[in-house]
Amino acid sequence: MALRTFASGTVLSIMLSAMVGSNTPPKIETLLDSPDQVPFQSGERLSYIVNWKPLFFIPALKAGELSLELRESTYAQKETYTINAWAVSSGALPRIAGIEVQNFFESIIDRQNFRSYRILKKIREGERRREVEVRFDYGLNQTHLREADWSQDPPRELRNETISGIPGPLSDVLSVFYVARLKELQEGRQYLVYLSDNGKHQEVRASVERQEKIGTPIGNFPTARVSTVGGLFRGGGDFRIWYSQDNLRLPVKFEADAKFGKVYGHIIKFETKNMSRGRISSK
Repeated sequence: MALRTFASGTVLSIMLSAMVGSNTPPKIETLLDSPDQVPFQSGERLSYIVNWKPLFFIPALKAGELSLELRESTYAQKETYTINAWAVSSGALPRIAGIEVQNFFESIIDRQNFRSYRILKKIREGERRREVEVRFDYGLNQTHLREADWSQDPPRELRNETISGIPGPLSDVLSVFYVARLKELQEGRQYLVYLSDNGKHQEVRASVERQEKIGTPIGNFPTARVSTVGGLFRGGGDFRIWYSQDNLRLPVKFEADAKFGKVYGHIIKFETKNMSRGRISSK
């Protein structure tokens, strides 16, 4: 269960999935409106180690590693960013579960307003081989979705749909990892985003809970903790993510409440045009 939670991109899907309440509702801002700054640039690479901690007195097990890369691109004659992500199993958990994971995700977003144009998922989990492509046509107010089973030869089409209605500028389950970095993430603030996953659009909110100093394998970071409750996480689990309080606003740590335990991870390496920090191997 934990390996499938890691492998299927749940970590990406639930980045900003709900609201934490308070006695006096704070002002809610939209993440894609008027960015405070753009902390990422072409060539940025981020790497994370992902672990699963069971509910009982069992040591945490390594599930795999997650890698992200952003580069400048063009799409439909628009200036865009392409974001790639790889979720690869490694460590004790996949050996015990007997499932090898090699998943790939690709998101294309506008370079000016950061709305998503396309998300591609290539799922490779043991014998399961699926590909899902979703494209957003804002001019026609439509979402186009195609899904195929690549475990068969030739691949069998499972879905080919056109869905009417787009509520606003969308983020997908990969780009939301980045658009949260467009805001300063001040304590007590709440932010709204229209998040799309598998053709379903949902208005979700994220709350900046508090400031914390977080230790990682590559050093300590002052961070803002963003907490979410329920929402898109399978089984309704909660999610927490810590963004560094510096010019890069890196996501340095995350925790997701999963069935029978907790999935969590830390940054182990990052590279930008101007600097890098990390290690070659991890336990």
